Amino acid sequence: MKLGDHLTNAFRQLDRAVRVRGLGHTLSLALRVLATEGPAGVRRRLDALGPALRSRKPAAPGAVLILTMPHVLHFARRLQSVLAEAGIEAELSDNDRAARDFDTIFAFAPQNFPATPPDRTIAFQVEQSVLPHRWTPEYLAQLSECRAVLEYSLTNMAALQGKVATRKLFHVPLRPPALTPPEPGRRRVLFYGDATPARRAALLARIRETVPELEIETNLFGPRMAALLDQTAIVLNLHSEPGGLLEVARISEAMAHGCVVISETAPDQAETGDLQSRLVLAPEGDAEALAGSIRALLDSPDRLRRQQENSFAPAPDLFRLGVLRALLGLDMISPAQFEALAGDYPSPIPTGPGLPRTCLTLPETPLRSRAFLAHNPPDYLMWPGLKASPGWRGAALSYRHIMRRLRDAGITEALVVEDDVILPPGFHGKLQTIRNYMDACDADLFSGLIVDLHKEAKVLGVERRDGLVLVQLDRAVMMICNLYRQRMIEHLAAWDDQDDNAFTNTIDRYMEAATHLRVVTTLPFMVDYGASLQSTLRDADNHKFDALRSRSEALLAEKVSAFEADNPAG
Repeated sequence: MKLGDHLTNAFRQLDRAVRVRGLGHTLSLALRVLATEGPAGVRRRLDALGPALRSRKPAAPGAVLILTMPHVLHFARRLQSVLAEAGIEAELSDNDRAARDFDTIFAFAPQNFPATPPDRTIAFQVEQSVLPHRWTPEYLAQLSECRAVLEYSLTNMAALQGKVATRKLFHVPLRPPALTPPEPGRRRVLFYGDATPARRAALLARIRETVPELEIETNLFGPRMAALLDQTAIVLNLHSEPGGLLEVARISEAMAHGCVVISETAPDQAETGDLQSRLVLAPEGDAEALAGSIRALLDSPDRLRRQQENSFAPAPDLFRLGVLRALLGLDMISPAQFEALAGDYPSPIPTGPGLPRTCLTLPETPLRSRAFLAHNPPDYLMWPGLKASPGWRGAALSYRHIMRRLRDAGITEALVVEDDVILPPGFHGKLQTIRNYMDACDADLFSGLIVDLHKEAKVLGVERRDGLVLVQLDRAVMMICNLYRQRMIEHLAAWDDQDDNAFTNTIDRYMEAATHLRVVTTLPFMVDYGASLQSTLRDADNHKFDALRSRSEALLAEKVSAFEADNPAG
């Protein structure tokens, strides 16, 4: 680097360190480096950072800045690229003093940028909730004050419940981009990162006994890191502390450069889905197993090639899709832009045979998802719904997206439930009785629960089959558990996102207005909801629906009684 870059980096690092950690702590660290490594140690650290990231002054209102630390620069650049796709120009910087000039600031590792105004800051949270010295009350308070928080881990997301408002949370997984296998011939084996934690140092020493080729690099960032990764065949990933989460930022960055990653197992590996299947995993803390995994790939070019083919098989760019979903939820792009850019968003349609069964959930409410999976059959596709502001728009956009995909796939019947539903014993057997009845009366919807029955709803028919009281109505309101057929699918697919009337255009009120369609329900209602579960639309639980549900069921009972009195069985 040029002398000017060295001086700029030195000033910025010192300035930020003093503001974040205090003058005394910063001087102590600097003296320790000088005492143990001399001036060369300081120079190595500044070289590793690469040239300072200088942002331009914003030229127009609505300017966007991305603040980043060196260890997540890879994702900061990818975020900048996704924003550009969406027509949003963003500057990149490592200096939070520039934040005062920008209207929106994305801050990776926000605790390192104390000058960012919370109301304009979208924090990208990259710490591990299992490490108490990182996950402090002060840090959580800082997150709670931000405009929004982008969170990469579902384990962390669960730990944020009650600490940050759900409406502010957005799941953006740190994953590799679209990958291609590297050119053959790479042999380098590399560990890069902080090698000073005692457990890492001990593991590295033991692994090196079997794998003397293992290179260890600390303070590796910027262009030098990129060049080294481009020559590396295998990257070793180790936790700094026992029980650590997968270091998905480092793993994804290494894979983006064509490296196969061998990692310790982690408690959150199952939640990483496709990424887990691309890694070579060895038991946490087992140096022999880790070394054996490296040795097996180094000593067999065919085995290494097969692992590269597995690691770099085609897959959606989940980071990009997560960012686009967050931009939609933050009203930074329109629904039309999202649909145009996110054509590979996960499908809401299960791939197996039989009636499609989809559960609409949000990764920002993992406790609801877990409750559903714990109490219901495993044959539901858990589909990550969309978010918007206000929350009812997100629900409507989610249902419209589902219905359009069903319509476009030529599917004329599908069961869609929400993750707070409580299904009764024998639900799917009872559902077959209902489907047969719907065939007979050419119904368009089965509603498992109508929490707010319209006082003018008309009963069109009543029949008793297999122990069920089946009721035909001209309308229904509630989306928690519905069986949709073609005409209702087409109706919901036409929901208008330009209508912001919260009294008439929420998705359930829009459905209720379709009085030309025929609805079937049961008396009593067939399903219930988890009353103690957190609402996805407001920061409260579902108990607010209790009285409304009771009144609705009582009103339906009155209407059924009146209908049967007027239409006695022949």
